Amino acid sequence: MWVVNFFHVQILVLECLFCFRLQKKKMFWLRLIPAVAAYLALPYVIPGGFFSPLFSWGWFTFGFLLMFLLSGALLWFCFRMHIRQLIFYCCAAHTIQHIVHCLYRITELVFVPSYTVAQLCQLVYMLVACGLVWYFLRERFGSSETVDIRNGHLVVFAAVSTLLIYVFSYWSTSRETDTVGMEFFDCFSCILLLIILLDIFRIRKAEKEQMLMERMLRQEQEQHEISSATVDVINRKCHDLRHQIAALRNMSSEEQERSIAELENAVLIYDSFPKSGNKDVDLILAEKSLLAEKHHIVIRSIVDGSRLSFMAVEELYSLLGNALDNAIEATTQEKDVERRIITLHAAARGNLMTIHVENPCEREPLFIDGLPVTSKSDTDYHGYGMRSMRYLCEKYKGVLTTSWDDGIFSLDILFPLEN
Repeated sequence: MWVVNFFHVQILVLECLFCFRLQKKKMFWLRLIPAVAAYLALPYVIPGGFFSPLFSWGWFTFGFLLMFLLSGALLWFCFRMHIRQLIFYCCAAHTIQHIVHCLYRITELVFVPSYTVAQLCQLVYMLVACGLVWYFLRERFGSSETVDIRNGHLVVFAAVSTLLIYVFSYWSTSRETDTVGMEFFDCFSCILLLIILLDIFRIRKAEKEQMLMERMLRQEQEQHEISSATVDVINRKCHDLRHQIAALRNMSSEEQERSIAELENAVLIYDSFPKSGNKDVDLILAEKSLLAEKHHIVIRSIVDGSRLSFMAVEELYSLLGNALDNAIEATTQEKDVERRIITLHAAARGNLMTIHVENPCEREPLFIDGLPVTSKSDTDYHGYGMRSMRYLCEKYKGVLTTSWDDGIFSLDILFPLEN
């Protein structure tokens, strides 16, 4: 009885390893503790556990499928994730657990150990599997990234493959003689499936992100050229307006005086643009300030742009332009006009260049891989603005972090000044 019920514990532990970096739902521990207790206690309440005759039909039992559904429901109850992520994590955890089971059966068939020794061997295999999963996630996906699944075909492949492994494995153990060769082949098939799932995902993810990064950088370089021309037009218009104002001063009409005041305010918009010591940064701030003013948003900035000279123009536009665009888009949702304030600080502190952007954000966003998920329907494209920023940070050995606290969204970037 204990051996049978131990399988669902292994599955839950492996699934939690995949989910430990995900954003947790509110009152996480109040959700997790009772949910885990109920999940662990359930097979002891049901006569025969998950392999009860109640869940069987002929030679087939729905025990593992029931584990799959219940463990998935537990993860969904405690963590914030997409359904595709959930299915992928459950499939990967079940595949790894089946590898542990195959090694345990091989040990039993080859060495015929005592019951206690066999269980200790299974525990050792499980600990090694958990260690390998932890190492893989840390080395392959970085310190803040998770296995973010966006490929629906890969998820379907994972689910069907996991089901086939379960069906054929149970068929062989219930209908045929269990042999060492059969367990070796079963174990090898699971290892091969796991490698295929994770490696195909990694390759496709890297190719897609690289393609979109390059595409966005090209678009942002074109946008930078357009913005430069726009600011030149503004400069010429401001110069013309000064002469027009001088001519209007000679008139005494009250209406003309009001027009003069409005024209002067328009000219002062340009004069109020910050001067950072980097003309490309000034250009970005000027354009985004004009855009923000259109939405009645104030950008308060203290920027030392001279320390960002190690970055190319299109990279600066991708980094600061994306950050301010996201902040402006989020701030436009703020109903209280007085709270429509965006703060931008960029300065050197010791051996680090720090960039801090914060803006009002009433609702806490969903975070995946440490980045907020776009609220737009086209997630395959719009979600890559923040990813392009992280890509640039990693290129220059920097770090990008995001957070939300009490209605304020914050973006922080650190660059070593050795760049």
